[in-house]
Amino acid sequence: MAALEINGHTYSELPIPDDYHQVYDKIVTRDGEQVHLRRYQPAKLKDEALQHERVVVLYRDDGYVMAYKALIHPSDGKMPNKKQTWEKAELVWKNVDPDGSYRDRLDRLSTSHQERTYINDAGETITVPITWAKYIDVTDEGNYCWVGLGANSEVLEFERDSYWDYAAGRESSEMWNYDEWILARRGDGPQLDAPLALA
Repeated sequence: MAALEINGHTYSELPIPDDYHQVYDKIVTRDGEQVHLRRYQPAKLKDEALQHERVVVLYRDDGYVMAYKALIHPSDGKMPNKKQTWEKAELVWKNVDPDGSYRDRLDRLSTSHQERTYINDAGETITVPITWAKYIDVTDEGNYCWVGLGANSEVLEFERDSYWDYAAGRESSEMWNYDEWILARRGDGPQLDAPLALA
């Protein structure tokens, strides 16, 4: 797989499958800031195909990656254990935050097991297991960050600057990296249940 490249920055820990192409790169608003939403899909999917295989990236003009989400064909192999999860997560932070200034603000919070789904070419729902390494920003209240890993410690998710609304009991940052949220935003799907953000 190739590495994600944005404005001269190469993110070797955030892969793009070789058979994917860029579908679009457009401006959206997240927490009041104008950011890029870039979408990659298998080359045979010429137009936006929500809920199918994809890689979605949120980033700023300067190449600062806020979110990376890869719902791609799952790899065979073992899921990482807790020690392996934290070790790989720290490699991802070194890749996206070379000087460590952002990582230094974070404390490790927990690991957890989650699942994501996508629809394959045959119309079947494929479930992808993910192990999450979650962090809390000790300098910016409500900011949570995480790295999500699949089999063989393949990086499937990275997110930072994701804010929590404590009063509402759900995320407050716009979830452009979730197709279900985009569908709700467009009025083409139901609102997501807490703790996910309202669209």
